[in-house]
Amino acid sequence: MSKVVDFLNSSKVFYLATVDGDKARVRPINSVIEYNGKIYFETSSQKDMYKQMLINPNVAISGMADSKWIRVTGKAVMDENPEAVQAMFDAIPALKDVYSREEFKVYYLEEMKAVVYSFQSEPEELEN
Repeated sequence: MSKVVDFLNSSKVFYLATVDGDKARVRPINSVIEYNGKIYFETSSQKDMYKQMLINPNVAISGMADSKWIRVTGKAVMDENPEAVQAMFDAIPALKDVYSREEFKVYYLEEMKAVVYSFQSEPEELEN
């Protein structure tokens, strides 16, 4: 499994920043999977974060675990493939209780860069 997914899962809750006009918007998220060699996240078409990513796909994600923190950056790419949606539902079944299939959206990061930082060592760039 991806080191990035492992780190984010160990964080339990991590944070997604989007761009809203000229302002940054940050919110907690906690769903991440690896699918077809890409790292996927989820949202709802009803949420502002979804609408913000459609306008400006540049995002940043950050989480902390074991006295280290990760910064993941890239461009959100919405994936309408029903198999990608099903992969997220299969990995995290509780999402079926929260979202309807119509509003449920999955996305991966293009041009993704992930770096782990700590006070004890040099930054480490992670591969997918």
